[in-house]
Amino acid sequence: MFSGVLVPIFLLAGVGYTAGKLLHLDPRPIARLAFWTFSPALIFESLRTASLSWEEMGTVAIFVSAHYIGMYLLSLPLGKALFKGDRDARAAASLVLTFGNCGNLGFPLLLFALGDKGLEVGAVFLAVNTVYLATLGVAIAAGDLGRPVESVKAIFKVPWLYAVAAALAARELPEFPLWLSRTTGALRDGAIPLLLILLGLELARIDPRRVFAGATGLAVGRLVLGSALAWVLALAMGLQGTLRSALILEGSVPSAVNAFLLAFEFKRRPDLAAAALFFSTVLSAGTLWLTLLGLSP
Repeated sequence: MFSGVLVPIFLLAGVGYTAGKLLHLDPRPIARLAFWTFSPALIFESLRTASLSWEEMGTVAIFVSAHYIGMYLLSLPLGKALFKGDRDARAAASLVLTFGNCGNLGFPLLLFALGDKGLEVGAVFLAVNTVYLATLGVAIAAGDLGRPVESVKAIFKVPWLYAVAAALAARELPEFPLWLSRTTGALRDGAIPLLLILLGLELARIDPRRVFAGATGLAVGRLVLGSALAWVLALAMGLQGTLRSALILEGSVPSAVNAFLLAFEFKRRPDLAAAALFFSTVLSAGTLWLTLLGLSP
């Protein structure tokens, strides 16, 4: 399981990391390309061809909501304990603890471990994740949880929800054009390696020597608490089969790149968020292996 699932993921991320270090590549244009084309195409095509029922999609949405709200609530006492008196550090802690890398790392993890059905679950997970990033994430980073109007506006500035809406509409068509399905299919197939290489490029820009005392604690907290909460929720919701495995894996991924980007944009200790992102990704090679072992029949 380790060699077949995790080794390809970290090798591809390693390609991006090595290229970033040796070639000094700027990940920003690649990130924009992935954000506006490859990632939406991956969501669109996965949902358009998905065999998930509306009930299963609703289950994913409930799970994501419970997991994110639970992680945010857990982040408050942990952030206060680690960074007493530093509001910016506590905001960064909430961001990196609450939001996991369900796209760049989660998608290939689900594909390699569970196949297309796992990827379908991941597409719905990412769509709901987008809503929380644009609302709860922005509110945490801005330090104002009382501005819902601005948060709602932010949702409509990202392409993922439009991809979801287009996919749901396409599912109702009697026949989807072949020329269009081949185009979106090609973009979907290229998204997984691109997202992993982009993750490596982003990590190459982080200097692990600038780690602060709490960064490792945040990294461990994200992996341990996120995974534990995912297992508890799966048990409480009575989840079974691929849906259960996919949601537990998505709940166990390391911190999200977008959490760091929000910390950077709002000047909420981006150095701390970057360090937590780096170490949680590195440590996840071990924790995800244990999670996969636990999910094995």
